[in-house]
Amino acid sequence: MRWDALFADMEAQLASARDAVQESEVSERLRTDFAGMELSGRLQSQMGRPLKVDLGLPGSFQGVLSHVGRGWLVLEGGGRSSVIALAHTVFIAGMDRFSTSGAPVPRLGLASALRGLSRDRASVRVYPAGQPPAAALDGSVDRVGKDFFELSLIPRGEARRQENVRGVYVVPLQSVAVVSS
Repeated sequence: MRWDALFADMEAQLASARDAVQESEVSERLRTDFAGMELSGRLQSQMGRPLKVDLGLPGSFQGVLSHVGRGWLVLEGGGRSSVIALAHTVFIAGMDRFSTSGAPVPRLGLASALRGLSRDRASVRVYPAGQPPAAALDGSVDRVGKDFFELSLIPRGEARRQENVRGVYVVPLQSVAVVSS
């Protein structure tokens, strides 16, 4: 009878040790998988969530995450869409702790998102990285190159017509924090 209790206790200890090793292996595998995840992949699992993105001097932008590209995301809210460059993002709030392992890495870059705005001749406000909101430029994206775009300066609220164009700026993509339309 005492032998039965001894063996049962030993089997319980062995099962407990096996469970602890298995739990440790699972935790380590999750850490390893997470360590290889890129921010754009992490953001893919947050589609449809309300987020707040802080960009330092240009300010914070809030909205529902609707698109994620290579190095950018789009927030929809408050009657506007904001294309935000991840390179100038200070922090993102509102994400849950869940991630999709193996989420496809987006291939479309910031230039692709701006080509859509150019095609639609949408009125935009461009917030330069590292500048206060007062430095934002209003206008229309005319043409988009590989690493730059041309912005026709148009007073806010006016239509994109030749007589309303106050000048044309060439803007390197690396200097853009946000383009809102």
